[in-house]
Amino acid sequence: MRLIFLTLSIFILANKINAMNLLDKKKKSETLHQEWEFVSDQVMGGVSSGELNLITEEKEKFLRMSGTVSTANNGGFIQFRSNFNLNEEDYKGIRIKVKGFPSDYYVHIRTNFLFLPWQYYSGKFVVTEEWNELEILFEDFKKSNFYQPSNFLSSEIKSIGFVAFGKDFYAQLDMIEAELF
Repeated sequence: MRLIFLTLSIFILANKINAMNLLDKKKKSETLHQEWEFVSDQVMGGVSSGELNLITEEKEKFLRMSGTVSTANNGGFIQFRSNFNLNEEDYKGIRIKVKGFPSDYYVHIRTNFLFLPWQYYSGKFVVTEEWNELEILFEDFKKSNFYQPSNFLSSEIKSIGFVAFGKDFYAQLDMIEAELF
């Protein structure tokens, strides 16, 4: 029994050591949200609106994206994203700790090989009103267009975005942790 516990503990610790924290808590938390850009479909004529804020509740700081997603005028998304320059190929997915307005949300990844704004890889996750830790494997991501490569390496990632899209709804996505593993 001790051997199983020790082996499991080492696996979990090694997995955390190999992880890359996307929210990087080492930086001043007051500037954390400035490293992430809020974007809505208004860049292409849509009418969705929202904002990204740094929230403090019970001494915990986290990012909150909130707003109204509207499919009117060929729109339908709000997101927050950041650019990355990764050199490692061995990340297998993204681990997040989230809560918010219950709905489907997405991780959108753009790589060096995607040039058009509507090209991305999408990983779906479901949010509830309670904090949940979720893992989305890169192998489960779907490509947005048939002419994209079917998969990607983590070293090819150039941006990661967290997105509410595809239907008319009020979105609120709270994120306290995000890391590549």
